[in-house]
Amino acid sequence: MGGILFIPILLVIMYFLILRPQQKRMKDQRAMLSVVDVGDDVRTDSGIYGTISDLDGDTVFLMISDGVEIKISKASIAEMIKYDDED
Repeated sequence: MGGILFIPILLVIMYFLILRPQQKRMKDQRAMLSVVDVGDDVRTDSGIYGTISDLDGDTVFLMISDGVEIKISKASIAEMIKYDDED
C-alpha cells in the first residue's frame, strides 16, 4: 500500500517545490516586461546594464554608454534596476 501512495505523493511534492515557483517567476518576468518603458534602467540576462532609449515591439534599444546603443530582444531583460535616492 505504501508503494502505491509513494508516486502520487512524490508528484505533489515535486509540483510545490519545483513547478509552482518556476511558474511564479515566469509570471513575474512577464509582468515586468509588460511595464518596461523608455528611460528605465535595466540589466540583461548577459549582465549588461543600460538605459532603454527606444522600444520597437519585441526589440529594445539599450544605451550602455554615451553614444553606444545596442539592439536586444525584450525577452533578454532580466530585471529593472531601482536606485536609492541616497546613492
